Amino acid sequence: MPNDRALAAAEEFNRFAERTGAPSRCDPTLAFAAPALSKALLLWREKAGERDMPSRSDFSARTLKAHLPHVAIVDAVDEGPGRRYRFRLMGTAIAGLLGDHTGKFIDEAVVSPFRERWTAVMDGPLAAGAPLRIFGRVDYNNMNFLAMELLLAPLRDDGAESILIVTSARAADLNAFKPLARDKVSAVYRGT
Repeated sequence: MPNDRALAAAEEFNRFAERTGAPSRCDPTLAFAAPALSKALLLWREKAGERDMPSRSDFSARTLKAHLPHVAIVDAVDEGPGRRYRFRLMGTAIAGLLGDHTGKFIDEAVVSPFRERWTAVMDGPLAAGAPLRIFGRVDYNNMNFLAMELLLAPLRDDGAESILIVTSARAADLNAFKPLARDKVSAVYRGT
């Protein structure tokens, strides 16, 4: 069962998604459909060991070899009163779909309303202090024919925070994803 912080972060994202019409939702129960994401989650947990979360330095290219084309690492940069997100690494599969934003800040590389959506996605695992699952339809670069599932897992190095993202994409049934009613979303991760 997810902890209270993960539940609250998921609820916050799902309210945001409803309000903005984003075709994705957050699942703190981590019920991955893609086996590769379940394996990536096990790797994250293994690297965390007894700690709340692993550090970015725990994930070398060798460690992530099986997932590397589908991996992004995003650094959280606190600037003044706000937080910005910069892509440290984008795997080739992700860059092929979304464009290569390596080294760029989301707020400089991505136009609205996608900028706000991507930022909300990044906020989730840091607020949760735990991995989250985001799932839904891609609504970017006219790729709504793709369904995307993401593992978003927080990383911490000497106070600096990052997010490990592992993706899985497949052909979407355009009629399958309909925004979930708030009570149904709550039931998904409350187990009711």
